[in-house]
Amino acid sequence: MKPLPNPAASSNAMALPKQWTVLLVDDSEDDRYLFAYSFRSAGIHGQICECEDGDAAIETLQHSRRSPVEHPWPDVIFLDLKMPRRDGFEVLKWVREAGFDSSLEIYVLSGSNEPSDVQRAQDLGASEYITKPITEQRLRQLFGRWVKRSAVN
Repeated sequence: MKPLPNPAASSNAMALPKQWTVLLVDDSEDDRYLFAYSFRSAGIHGQICECEDGDAAIETLQHSRRSPVEHPWPDVIFLDLKMPRRDGFEVLKWVREAGFDSSLEIYVLSGSNEPSDVQRAQDLGASEYITKPITEQRLRQLFGRWVKRSAVN
């Protein structure tokens, strides 16, 4: 898990009311890099906390629960499904059963387009299911939808 610095403002920055805290859980370093780059280039201000697997994600969330000042609770989670150790399904189930805010948006980013995986993720409470590979443009569109939904809540 390594937090990235807050992104610099750009000419195409989205107007946001606050600094966002994002939990990104993906075992692919390349996918995490593309995500972070797209997040910053979209002009979204905030911190991305990266986790390489589900165990690290749950540990991070437990730290947030115990010490929210030091480890802010994420505004959104972007979650890969197919990871070593604890997979994304287990993380999704843990978050939804652990009594956390049910309005927490959890976007599944997966290389699988199997209908059974999509259905299982939805049944476990995924906000949206996005199939990889994902381009920078598609990530930026996803960020835009997320920001608009968050502004309504």
